Amino acid sequence: MEEITEEEKPPGKTPFFRAHNLEKRLKMNGLFIKFEGASLTGTQKDRISILHALRAREGGYNTISLATCGNYGASISYFANRYGLKSVIAIPEFYTGERVEEMRFNGSSILEMPYKYEELVDYMRDRSSDENWYDSSPGSKNSDLDIMGYENIAYEILSQLGHSPEFLSVPVGNGTTLAGIFSGFEKLYHSGEISSVPRLIASSTSNGNPIVASWKRKRRKVLDLDPSQITETSVSEPLVSFRSYDGQKALESIYRSKGIATYVSDSEMVNYSRIIEKTEKLSVLPASASAMAAADKVMKRLGYRGEVVVVLTGRNRSWITQ
Repeated sequence: MEEITEEEKPPGKTPFFRAHNLEKRLKMNGLFIKFEGASLTGTQKDRISILHALRAREGGYNTISLATCGNYGASISYFANRYGLKSVIAIPEFYTGERVEEMRFNGSSILEMPYKYEELVDYMRDRSSDENWYDSSPGSKNSDLDIMGYENIAYEILSQLGHSPEFLSVPVGNGTTLAGIFSGFEKLYHSGEISSVPRLIASSTSNGNPIVASWKRKRRKVLDLDPSQITETSVSEPLVSFRSYDGQKALESIYRSKGIATYVSDSEMVNYSRIIEKTEKLSVLPASASAMAAADKVMKRLGYRGEVVVVLTGRNRSWITQ
């Protein structure tokens, strides 16, 4: 892949800080936030979108394609536009998010289709092959870049905290972000840079997620859910799924870290999002706030007051500094 210049780099070293106000509110101790909402489009997806855009440009493609429910589409559309690529983004026609106009502003062609997200991923994989588009969807032949991109979050946390945290809480939908961060910590461990890896706390929606469902059933292989048994809402949409494309990697990461997976309700997501905004002045996507809700519940359940890092994504591009 061509070298990324200084001008092309997405925001590295996203903010990392001890959330003193939130600690007091939740009666926790050693609570740190890694705020991915400070990236260009307010999401950790920027870390992988730039890699896909550069690979597409290097490979001679003029169009990059994707199936999405929002954040990833906004990120891909931004970087496609930045690097002179066309983008074709498929979304479920019932998608209720606010980022479609952002995609259109970035010049994306939007395909609104009567499919569930997982069905759209399959559709776009076939369509991309037929049209000679670069497929950046999860589970595509290019998805090796996803783990690589998210490993950098682990490296940044080590640099900013100075050591590996005891617990790390991350939301899971497809499981890619969690698997990538843990892969980074494992590489640091095997290289001797840290003496232990963090225990993972995987949060997702009680409306349906294969990773949490499989862990709770003590399965070592992630199982798809019955599509008729999941419930998509405007709050849970980024997390709800009947198939997680990197679910097996995420499930293995949870087991290897001696971690925990837990469900969070829509009302809890919204509540914790509001608490975070009130105490730390951060605008956080409710689905992302599930990681804070899960960290709070798990740490209290364990009766533990040790150190925990929570990875949060922004509601939009803007965020309020402390």
